[in-house]
Amino acid sequence: MSDPLPPAARVGRQVRLFHTFAGVLLALVGLIATVIGGVLTASRTWPSATGTVGTCEVVSTGSGSTRSTTHRCEVSWMDGDRARTMSVDVGRGDAVPGTQVTIRYKGGTAVVETSPWVGAGTLAVGLVLLATGGFVAVRSFRKARAVIKAPLK
Repeated sequence: MSDPLPPAARVGRQVRLFHTFAGVLLALVGLIATVIGGVLTASRTWPSATGTVGTCEVVSTGSGSTRSTTHRCEVSWMDGDRARTMSVDVGRGDAVPGTQVTIRYKGGTAVVETSPWVGAGTLAVGLVLLATGGFVAVRSFRKARAVIKAPLK
């Protein structure tokens, strides 16, 4: 069965489909950035401590050209009068045993303290991407529905 639409309408349909998928993809990236920014912002409220880096190992993630490495180190600190030790991902410059790092911790999670702007900036960018992607996808979807409802000439 052949497509009853003229060639220009078929191209327009493909462009709208591309816009819909691009909007959904942009919204998904925005959602991921929003969650990461939210976690980083929330971690600013966790207790802070200065820890000492112990043994480290290089952890490789990904595959092919998207391979990345991080340094996972044992970090020890005092929580009141109780000594604590956890594995924390640190930057390359801090992955030297004996180095002091400022961490934030809560329960069984500890992270290296970041600038307050990192979490807020990631959250803001994520929200903008989420809103833009949603707008593009909904607008493209509505245009596609309007074309479907329009009578063929």
